[in-house]
Amino acid sequence: MAYGIQYYLLVIFLFIAIVSPHVRAQPPTADDIIEKERAARHLLFKSVNNVAEPTERGFFGTIFHVILEQINDTKSAYNQITDLVTKQFVDENAITPAPDPSNNGTTETPKLTRTEFLRILDRNLKGLARLRNLEWREAMKDSSANLKAYKDEIFRGKKARSGR
Repeated sequence: MAYGIQYYLLVIFLFIAIVSPHVRAQPPTADDIIEKERAARHLLFKSVNNVAEPTERGFFGTIFHVILEQINDTKSAYNQITDLVTKQFVDENAITPAPDPSNNGTTETPKLTRTEFLRILDRNLKGLARLRNLEWREAMKDSSANLKAYKDEIFRGKKARSGR
């Protein structure tokens, strides 16, 4: 009898362990995806390090290989960033469905349209331009006084020495 219960509990545990990761309510976050890719790269890096390279590349081969790796890394990063950014926007004509009452009040993460994003970005850039212009005017106003004080300090010491 005890053997049957242990077997039954083992089957239940394996079922939960295998099925539960596939029945998640939320899609994986960017941090989860990045962590999985980092772990995969780490395993790949460890396995590549265990294999000896058959030939020497030489100086130019090494330079070419480094450039090629840089290009591949840049493409990969660009594609990942593009995917993350495009998932954050919705179409202009998209209709947001009403919240599902079975979700206990949780709602989907709000998303921006591209025009809303561009409007916010434009407002922020205009504010930064105003701040830069204000700082520039203040610096120009103070620079003439600072230049005059600097020249007085330098040449006052020279006049005192030449008077001896």
